[in-house]
Amino acid sequence: MTIKTLQYDDFMLYRERIRDLLVQIYDINFDVSHDYSINESNKKINLLDEYIKTNQAVLIGAVDGEKLAGFIWIYKHEYFGETRMHINQIIVDKEYKRKGIGKRLLEEAEKKAKELGIKVIDLFVSEKNAEAVNFYEKTGFVTERRYLKKIL
Repeated sequence: MTIKTLQYDDFMLYRERIRDLLVQIYDINFDVSHDYSINESNKKINLLDEYIKTNQAVLIGAVDGEKLAGFIWIYKHEYFGETRMHINQIIVDKEYKRKGIGKRLLEEAEKKAKELGIKVIDLFVSEKNAEAVNFYEKTGFVTERRYLKKIL
């Protein structure tokens, strides 16, 4: 398994695979239809295409031979005057889960942040994705804010 920053050519090579992984994660994390997951994933792919071209995002992939097993999508942002690295998505294909790939992707994102002098990484996680919440807590993340809703 190779962990590497994906350049634009790599993104184009794995574009459909990335879209499929996004669909997987939307289906798991949100109470939306599969069609909605596909539509949102297509939108995200188009945004990611532009972000990679303009160096507004970094995509790090876990590549197993010719197959993309997972990826992490990160970008810099400002949070109350502090520059942070934000994890927009981290996805490992279900057949590659529990093999340390997510941890390796996260470690590579941490390296990128340190290279840029960034001391904080943040992300959003769905409460219903207990596996992800547990993973983040085990890797040192703590809850900073909660996003609550009330159904009327």
